[in-house]
Order: sequence, then C-alpha cells, then structure tokens
Amino acid sequence: AGPVERVGAILNVSPALTRDDVLKGLEETDAGFAEQVRRAIFTFVHLPKRVLGRDIPKIVRIVDQPVLVTALAACDGKDGLQEAAEFLLSNVSQRMAQGLREEMTARGRVKDKDAEAAMAAIITAVRQLEGAGEIALIREEE
Repeated sequence: AGPVERVGAILNVSPALTRDDVLKGLEETDAGFAEQVRRAIFTFVHLPKRVLGRDIPKIVRIVDQPVLVTALAACDGKDGLQEAAEFLLSNVSQRMAQGLREEMTARGRVKDKDAEAAMAAIITAVRQLEGAGEIALIREEE
C-alpha cells in the first residue's frame, strides 16, 4: 500500500481527536495529500455513504448488542454520528430498532472512550464482512 493508504489505515484506528488534528495538520502542509487521505479513511460517520442499507442486518448480527447500543447511544445529538446511527436503525426491522432505541435511552450517557471502542468494533465488523466477501463497500468517486 502507498502512503495515502497507510496514513488512512492508521487514522482509521486512531481516536477522533487525533484523527482530526492530523488531518488539520496535513491540510495546512499538503492539501492534496490531505484530501486523498480523507477519501481513504473509513470510520463510523462514513457508514451511510459507504455501506448499502441491505447489508446493515449482516453487520448488526455479528456485533454484540451491548456494543451496538453503546455506539448508538453515544451518537445522540452529535452531527454526523446521529446520521450514522439513524442509518443503522432505519435499516433493521422496526421491532429491533424500537428495542435498540429503548436500550439506548436506558444506557444513558456514554464516555468518549467507550463510544470510540464501540464504534471501532462496528467498523471492524464491516471490514471483516468486506474481507469475507459478504458485503461490498461503496467506493467514493475520484
């Protein structure tokens, strides 16, 4: 893999604050490289743009429910994250979505560290399914 893919892979597993700081620094020094790295990154907020709705049930099946609830509860009221959470909830059965919403409410406030870990677990599940050929990610156009 080239430098863009390597930096993207590192930032995929980095905490959001670190990722934002690195991207800001890259933007200041080399805007073209920074844009390529942004395209190479795949995090929780990218789910609606990169995953087909029909693949969400496959992802939800392999993620432990407490982890899923933690990730979804952490998204409440946060730009980008809220959209990703709604995308997940809208692509599972209504009954399951209602149950998850109730658990999210009961879960309450989520620590940032727990939220990052839960969202990373969901992205790991997506990567596993993609690697196994069970789902295909939507590629952004150049």
